[in-house]
Amino acid sequence: MTTLPPQVSVDEIREEIAELETSEDRIGYLIELGQALPDLPESLRTEAYRVQGCQSMVWLVPDIQPDAIAFRGSSDAPMVRGLVAILLSAYSGRSPSEIVEYPIEDLFAELHLNAFLTPMRSNGLHSMVQRIQSIAKAVEEVVIDGLSEKANGTPKPQKSQTQPPSISIAECRADFPILAKRMTNGSPLIYLDNAASSQRPSSVIDCMSRVYESYYANVHRSGHDLAIESTLGMEKSRAALRDWIGAESTDEILFTPGTTAAINLVARSWGDANLKSGDEILLTEMEHHSNIVPWQQLAERTGARVRWLRVRDDFLLDLDSLPQLLNDRTRLVSVTAVSNVLGTINPVRAIVDAAHDVGAKVLVDAAQSVPHGSVHVADWDADWIAFSGHKMLGPTGIGVLYGKRAVLESMPPFLGGGNMIQSVSLDGFVAANLPHRFEAGTAPIAEAIAMAPAIEYLTRVGSSAILAHERVLAQRAIDGLSSIPKLRILGPAMERKTGIVSFVVDGMHSDQIGQYLNAAGIAIRVGHHCAMPLHARFGLGVSCRASFYFYNTLEEVDAFVHGVRRAVSGVG
Repeated sequence: MTTLPPQVSVDEIREEIAELETSEDRIGYLIELGQALPDLPESLRTEAYRVQGCQSMVWLVPDIQPDAIAFRGSSDAPMVRGLVAILLSAYSGRSPSEIVEYPIEDLFAELHLNAFLTPMRSNGLHSMVQRIQSIAKAVEEVVIDGLSEKANGTPKPQKSQTQPPSISIAECRADFPILAKRMTNGSPLIYLDNAASSQRPSSVIDCMSRVYESYYANVHRSGHDLAIESTLGMEKSRAALRDWIGAESTDEILFTPGTTAAINLVARSWGDANLKSGDEILLTEMEHHSNIVPWQQLAERTGARVRWLRVRDDFLLDLDSLPQLLNDRTRLVSVTAVSNVLGTINPVRAIVDAAHDVGAKVLVDAAQSVPHGSVHVADWDADWIAFSGHKMLGPTGIGVLYGKRAVLESMPPFLGGGNMIQSVSLDGFVAANLPHRFEAGTAPIAEAIAMAPAIEYLTRVGSSAILAHERVLAQRAIDGLSSIPKLRILGPAMERKTGIVSFVVDGMHSDQIGQYLNAAGIAIRVGHHCAMPLHARFGLGVSCRASFYFYNTLEEVDAFVHGVRRAVSGVG
């Protein structure tokens, strides 16, 4: 193999590929390109820079300069590193407008990329392009806004990480009726309790009304038109959820009443059938009670033992101790993807791989992850993933348990009754096929159907834009709160977390702050947030939590910080 220089121009790539006749030769050249790509530091291989929608792990890191954007990137797959190298050669060093207008599809055609890439790699390549172009568009809008303000005689804003991304917040907020609400004192509602439950757009509310007004009937049973329309609506939502998390089949998408019910389903079905005395269950100290109590109950029933992965003082999991905690007795690891208190984004794939190495199954509580950023089940390789509709614009009373088909097929039905059977006789029953064997009884029909418009709305906003905007808001909040005396923020650095900001004030009960903010029309969460072991780990009983979503604004964050400052100073 020839040693390629660190920087290869697009023209050089064109010339090299033009001389190659077979797909094998082109793949070999791509691998060479990837080998020549400079390594990306481990500190930059974070969730913040990871490209969603790729089969392998891909990172793209922008360096925004005055007149151009430079990119660095890498992948854990040799051939994909070559694709990254091509994109860096094509885009890096260009202005935002040049990046947006660059005829990348013409380049792909000229290099015959789509002809010899698998569909999954081709999709991943286009996901990388979308990521690069979205960054360029966001930067371009900031520049245009700055020039416009300068022309009007106002100073151009300094570029900083608190500049919001290119989401049309005003348009989004207009879709949420409750955000226009005025409180009893006349102040506008500022809703910052999104980690507990998001609000709903009109499309979701209208969908539920339409179901009840126009075609409600029980699903999967009667043959009349109403039943058919309701069934089709429910299965449309199942397909939308499959696509949102990248599952292979709708058979792997089980409707449940929520995350809690989904975890209990696994504990009662798989857990009761597979665990025995002496087996071990590994949890972390940052879990929600919904991902603790079902496993403690399972341990009581079976004689298994619950073990704990510690949280470090920097609010990250102590992964160095993971090899000592995992052994041939570990049957299950259950971990949250994102802490509902700290906002910490956990390295799920690393934990899954370590657990699978000792033969353990893994469940991921994704209630705080799926609504805030793209989750592809193949990236995590977990055996089960649980999440709730009400945290992602959907109704309450509906959630999802994803499971690998082989794992689900090995599990006995948990609840018995109607809808989960294929046949019943006096001698016994035969369970239905997936997914219905785990959906006993009458489903939350309108709620399930309304998940389709919720997913459609999230898709329009864009998963990467959601997380980016939340981080802008959270950083603004942290910057403001950090100047308040005796206030301590709970959570890691911004690149390791989502838009959750929890804090305590030494010598002041969190209830006082919550009550003051409530009087000002600002809704936050005060309490242990169903994470008592985590609070105990840091010597706390309760904390305040502000949690942001894509419809929140910088002005709301500033009002929140101002309210906390006044509450702490005793002004009111």
